[in-house]
Amino acid sequence: MKFLAAILLIGALPAFGQVVKPASLSTNTKLPAPVKAQRIPFSSIRELERLFNSQLSSLVKDVDQPAELMGDTRGVQMEDFGVVFTAEVSLVLTPAITPFMQKIPPELAARIRKARVDRLPVLKTAMKEMMRSAATQVAGQVPATQQVILAVRLYYGTWEDTTGMPKEIMMRATRVNAQNGIVEMEER
Repeated sequence: MKFLAAILLIGALPAFGQVVKPASLSTNTKLPAPVKAQRIPFSSIRELERLFNSQLSSLVKDVDQPAELMGDTRGVQMEDFGVVFTAEVSLVLTPAITPFMQKIPPELAARIRKARVDRLPVLKTAMKEMMRSAATQVAGQVPATQQVILAVRLYYGTWEDTTGMPKEIMMRATRVNAQNGIVEMEER
């Protein structure tokens, strides 16, 4: 019983050490109102999506091994955050496993991997330009401190060796930094 009383007393001690809060803060202190973003017109988001689709589809000029956009780019404005665009790309048009080709030959797999590695810098350069385009186009609706994010997921065939290859490249920056070409890049 004494043990239980001691535990209750020790548990209650912090309650006696609490500081009394003042009745009210000064009423003269006014914080500036947060800058609210305007809604970006849906047509502007669609225009950027189409521009990004075009840029991602034409990353590579090689007609024998083109890059492939795996679906349309999607953009969304998030209140009090900024704008986010996502896309999925295959840097090389890859052959599929079929009844006529049940295994991808090792020399073809090696050639495709080399092409992917060679095209990663091209993708990153295009993404930086896409960030700048997005930030410039939404400058009137998105405050300078809000984010512009572009995430590109990379597609690989199930048979490919993806060791050391990124599955996704994400670029982010405040709107004003993106306009100036200053972006953070993360590979996953």
